[in-house]
Amino acid sequence: MLRTNHTRQITAVITIIVLCLISYSYYTLCLKKPYKDLDIKWKKLPAQPEEALCLNFIKASLSGKTGIFTNFLYDDKINETATGHQILSESEGLIMLYAVLGGNKDLFDEHFNIVRGMVLDNGVIAWRIGAKGEMLTKSSASIDDLRIIRALIYADDRWGDRKYNCFANKLVRRAKKYELAKDGLVDFYDGESKIKADTITISYIDLYTMKILAQKDDTWENAFKKGLNIINNAFVSENVPFFRKSYNYKTKSYSTENKINMIDYLNTLLHLSEVDLCPQAAVKWLKSQMKTGNALFNEYYISSAMPASSLESPASYAIACRIAVNIEDEELYKLMKEKLLMFQVTDASSPIYGAFGDSKTLEVYSFDNLQALLALQGVGGAK
Repeated sequence: MLRTNHTRQITAVITIIVLCLISYSYYTLCLKKPYKDLDIKWKKLPAQPEEALCLNFIKASLSGKTGIFTNFLYDDKINETATGHQILSESEGLIMLYAVLGGNKDLFDEHFNIVRGMVLDNGVIAWRIGAKGEMLTKSSASIDDLRIIRALIYADDRWGDRKYNCFANKLVRRAKKYELAKDGLVDFYDGESKIKADTITISYIDLYTMKILAQKDDTWENAFKKGLNIINNAFVSENVPFFRKSYNYKTKSYSTENKINMIDYLNTLLHLSEVDLCPQAAVKWLKSQMKTGNALFNEYYISSAMPASSLESPASYAIACRIAVNIEDEELYKLMKEKLLMFQVTDASSPIYGAFGDSKTLEVYSFDNLQALLALQGVGGAK
């Protein structure tokens, strides 16, 4: 009996010590120095009329308790790509970025709490969950994790709430462990197979966020430099100012597709614009497309820079607006904003009133609308 009581006492002491160590680790993690060199002058950004309409639609018709739906129309299929009312880490990161840039703490906290429920066992964020919050994948997407990290760093800088810094530090440590390789950022980490990708999609290389992280850790400075080198070497030519889609670290080679995807292309330009490195040839090409054809099509042939599709996406014009803000090009912003607004549903009797979508088919995508919010907010993404 005495031995049993003694064992219980020892167990209790050990438990207390372990809990104290965990609490201390958590405390010191939260107290790590915030990122002080952001040089951001925060201001409240009241929503403009078109922006407010879109935000109201997202809140009322494109969201649930578990996050922002990928599509307005319900679809219970589980495909390789997200559909229906599934929720993406991409969407949650975009709304968090929008919220912190505009100074909407309530909106930020709502989606911050959602993201905390999307963390996988290894600490990275699931790129997709189901409508009820169920995990549909064990994989992450590095671009989405970095976007969420950036939004959290901004939130800590803007509001001084240490819970943002604490969670950001956790994600940064996991991203470094699972989404960085010796040669740079990788596309994803698969928690089921325990394998990192051996490729990087060029449009995933978030230079600005890595530059922020480099303030505390030279590993990210190295990743920034290698990422920038990969982007530069993916550039096709001044005459055809596109980029290859991806780079393979194992074979040390770029993909050889014959078409570029406009969203991928613009995301790459967006990341370059955030560090003042957007190629002038690309900006000139974007303007020429708008002035001669008043359109950015979803695909172009790499060989000729001619359209390979007749389809357009609101997100293309929205991301181009964000690029224009970053490079302070009012002409480009005006060209893109005018075209973007043509996609907004302004019929108050429509079930998708305020959305950027198709009023006939009722097809509405979260990506289009979240990018539109950021475009109409007029900030860009990096301040």
